[in-house]
Amino acid sequence: MNGKICQSCSMPLTKSEEFGTNKDGSRNEDYCIYCYKDGIFMDNVSMKEYIEMNLPFAEQACMTLEQMKEHCETVFPTLKRWQCTCTDECAIGYNPNCTCTSSECHCTEKQ
Repeated sequence: MNGKICQSCSMPLTKSEEFGTNKDGSRNEDYCIYCYKDGIFMDNVSMKEYIEMNLPFAEQACMTLEQMKEHCETVFPTLKRWQCTCTDECAIGYNPNCTCTSSECHCTEKQ
């Protein structure tokens, strides 16, 4: 399990019990249990909101608040959850078939 990090919060995933779970109860290889459980994200927020939610964990991560915010602002956009994978066509309007996992994506919102 070396080198795996949660693709939502960037927490290192070092133990099997730290991995999130899919809808069927199987282990999810991308997300931690704090971010993803039973096939859904625990928090339905924007990346900006999620960064603010993670600041209280600065001390636990051996960082100052400023370092934690800078870390999150640098790392989060590279993580699977926060990357919009929409095609150009999808990004310009309503697309009910969009499979993007980013809460920043609004392709499937009714217009």
